[in-house]
Amino acid sequence: MKYKTFSSAGHHNKDSGAVGVNGRKENLETIAFRDLVNEELRRRGKTVVQDDDDETLGQYLSRIQPEDSDVVVEPHFNAFNKKATGVEVLVPDNANQRSLDMAKEIVDGFARIMNIKNRGVKKESQSARGRLAIMCKRGAVALIEICFIDNASDMAAYDRNRVNLACFLAGVIAKYDLS
Repeated sequence: MKYKTFSSAGHHNKDSGAVGVNGRKENLETIAFRDLVNEELRRRGKTVVQDDDDETLGQYLSRIQPEDSDVVVEPHFNAFNKKATGVEVLVPDNANQRSLDMAKEIVDGFARIMNIKNRGVKKESQSARGRLAIMCKRGAVALIEICFIDNASDMAAYDRNRVNLACFLAGVIAKYDLS
């Protein structure tokens, strides 16, 4: 069986998501980051299924059918009060051990690479939304809040390190997709 990575940007062309420093839009940032990660995964010979920039999250989720051995990731950017900082990774409330281990590796690595606060791994019920659609999928599942889009220092750290972050994340995903 060929295992896959399911990688979505979380927001699409008609849903900007959060708007932050200098008017930067979450959807454009997550699409660009998703593409960097997926390019690296494909370079490593991995099979990647991604969302289309014009399909809604609901359309994407209804189209994909990950298996237990697959990886499901979705990058996002947090927003709050222009002062909050850090990276966190959300997992399902009933997360399997692979999800927990993968999320811990991601959050620790991102915090180290960007030299920002490590806000830890959190269950979806601890998120501002409480329930997250991506969390109902099978496999090792993680929603990555890369940093705060409305915090200038966080975004500067992200800008300096986006390629390193993408390569690091591709390496973690490759490790957990079991192929």
